[in-house]
Amino acid sequence: MHETGRSEEEAREHIKKLIDVAWKNMNKDHMAAKSLSSQMLFATAMNLARVSMLVYQNDDGHGIEDGEPKERALRLFIQSIPLPK
Repeated sequence: MHETGRSEEEAREHIKKLIDVAWKNMNKDHMAAKSLSSQMLFATAMNLARVSMLVYQNDDGHGIEDGEPKERALRLFIQSIPLPK
């Protein structure tokens, strides 16, 4: 941003485009995986990417003391999802 003289909004748009390209490449590679071990590796990598996006897309919680990041993590990883009976 500082090197190119671009605005913060332009920098954010550029990063969003890079993320979209990365997701498309990951999806393409995941679909092309033939062996079970390759599919499992791609699934793990994609899940890690999803969690990372979730955390940083909605703020990482650094410096927030209201408990929301902790509640979000509990809902995501610990609390069970209610299923209809």
